[in-house]
Amino acid sequence: MSDGNPDVMDTLAGLADSAPAALRRQRPDVVKHLQGSDDAIFAPQDDGGLTRAERTAAALRVATLLRDPVLSEHYRARLATLDPNGTLARTVEGSARITEGRWDAILAHVDLVTRGPGSAERKDIDNLLAAGLSSHAVVLLSQLIAYVNFQSRVLAGLRMLKGAL
Repeated sequence: MSDGNPDVMDTLAGLADSAPAALRRQRPDVVKHLQGSDDAIFAPQDDGGLTRAERTAAALRVATLLRDPVLSEHYRARLATLDPNGTLARTVEGSARITEGRWDAILAHVDLVTRGPGSAERKDIDNLLAAGLSSHAVVLLSQLIAYVNFQSRVLAGLRMLKGAL
């Protein structure tokens, strides 16, 4: 997306044709790879058994924990198309529970890593594997958690920059 068209970060930060958007375009590889990360995480060729709806719901959980309303709304809107009855969204936001060990393990891991990234241990990965996630799904989930946390920080910086220019 280094062609000057808005990417997901421009859109979320409201940067269309702004000075911060132009600054981002001075590093086209960064823009391209950041959008590429979004594409790879949310539309991978091999999902490893972690569905698009589950990935998007996990991203919504991270955004909710980070208290980023723009990022939360972005993932809520994405999830609405993948989870039309809203079950996953309600579990992420705490108004419903799915009594499924696999999903509970996913949410617990998202919470653990988002709230205290350094606190995850081997047993936490083992819990995900025991809940039925493949090694590939565990890696995808970890990448997703890191990416949404990164997104939130980049967006905070872009919002500040937008306000300063």
